[in-house]
Amino acid sequence: MSDLPAGPPLDNAPLCEWLDFIALIHPREIELGLARASRVAKRLGLGKPAPCVITIAGTNGKGSSVKSLEAFLQRAGYKTGAYTSPHIVRFNERIRVDERMVDDHIITGCFAAIEAARGEDSLSYFEFTTLAALLHFSKSDLDFALLEVGLGGRLDAVNIIDPDLCLITNISSDHEEWLGVGREKIGAEKAGILRRNVPFVFADRDPPASVLQRARELECEPVLIGRDFDYEQSGESWNLRLQSGDGSTELKELPVPALHLANVAAALQCLALLERLPTAASCGEVLAQLHLDGRFEKRLDTASGRRVVLDVAHNEAAALALRQSIVNEGLAPVRLVFAVLADKAVEDIAVALESVVDVWYIAASSSTRAHSAQSLLGRLAEVLPAAELKCYESLESAFAGATQDQSPAGSKPAVEGGLQTVVVTGSFTTLAELYERAGLLKGWN
Repeated sequence: MSDLPAGPPLDNAPLCEWLDFIALIHPREIELGLARASRVAKRLGLGKPAPCVITIAGTNGKGSSVKSLEAFLQRAGYKTGAYTSPHIVRFNERIRVDERMVDDHIITGCFAAIEAARGEDSLSYFEFTTLAALLHFSKSDLDFALLEVGLGGRLDAVNIIDPDLCLITNISSDHEEWLGVGREKIGAEKAGILRRNVPFVFADRDPPASVLQRARELECEPVLIGRDFDYEQSGESWNLRLQSGDGSTELKELPVPALHLANVAAALQCLALLERLPTAASCGEVLAQLHLDGRFEKRLDTASGRRVVLDVAHNEAAALALRQSIVNEGLAPVRLVFAVLADKAVEDIAVALESVVDVWYIAASSSTRAHSAQSLLGRLAEVLPAAELKCYESLESAFAGATQDQSPAGSKPAVEGGLQTVVVTGSFTTLAELYERAGLLKGWN
């Protein structure tokens, strides 16, 4: 315990010092449980942070669902607070009011108040940041608080707040060392956000029995994708069927957003249950601008002229969704810059992406939790024996290799019209190292 800081930062200390402090005061980076956060919240006098709280859990798509809810509610004139995790570049991305990141001094002020109130309770990094978001939201006169679960649901710090509506996006294998092995056990943990008689939207087309059983026990009938609401895409538009208090509602010929439709549809279904569904015209205006950093984000590398896609996919289900987006956009085969954390199912991610990747540019991110490049190379070689794998000392050199390498494409067909697209994926930390790279401009036609 000698690495513990001597004391908290000074009142005027920068945010980076506080983040270093809260990362060191707890013996474990992750420790699930509600008791510590609940005790400190009580000392702070924290209650419900807004008249309407929507809690969002699931394996993938939580951030996209929060962003969709945030955008639609903002367009309708409601004041919103959104709490998400992790961040890509700035910690402030995690705490937003009216779609704007909260300033450093507000966050450090919340940290100082929590530190003064925690007493003998040792809070984890996530517990500290969750309480900071709730404390700021409680002072912000919000209409809606959108709270994204960090890990699981039942024992996640977000779950100290009782929601008015619950959304579970989907259930797939990830964080099994914390949540249990298999979709049924993972589903049981995520179903921990449910409350008795509270509306529940579930956007998984193959819902685990554990989630449905918990919903029955709490008498909250789930609104299920594929049964109660659904969508279909046709070219450049899509149609949406929703369940509302008046029965079934349809929105037709909507513009396709830059987010996965299942997550956007689930967000709109939540608004329909709350009787806050936007008009078709308003919905179309929001969808035309809707996007989220790091979710199939399109960039242009000016040095090489190559199109680049940044995506935070870090498990099999997210990799499958990324593969489908690559196919839908007609980009395959791509050059893939790949770095992943050591606790991820590397082989499953690789197999999911294999069919759309021409050459793999492998590296390690700077995270202490990352796979080394050599370890990653060895594991990929076992499951992708025919793949062209190139190993680099850093993400920067791997990206340079992918964008500047003029050698002919591998065994896959050449891309019509010239240069192959470069896709960067594997984790939030992978994107963070390249996100603000000079010459990597946002957007391409």
